[in-house]
Amino acid sequence: MMRTIDDVVELRRWAEMRGARPCRDASTGRLVLALAGDVCDVCDVDWGEWETTFVLWRCAFVYDDAPGAARYFIGPAEEAHAYVERELAASCARHP
Repeated sequence: MMRTIDDVVELRRWAEMRGARPCRDASTGRLVLALAGDVCDVCDVDWGEWETTFVLWRCAFVYDDAPGAARYFIGPAEEAHAYVERELAASCARHP
């Protein structure tokens, strides 16, 4: 099931429980959480910078809470809403 977090304290707790570190995508500047074992082009940042940017950009964090799932999205609320809509549509297409 898809869940949404917009509280940085709750989000940080979620990330730290999974061994994620706060990052920015080197090519786009977008916020990223690098999960344990992730191989991606990211620049590590500290939690203070990451959380401040998350709040200033009015971001939302959407994730799949199914066991073993690693799908997530970080971005402005409008983009997060569109992400959820796409994921739901894809899920309905897979399970008619």
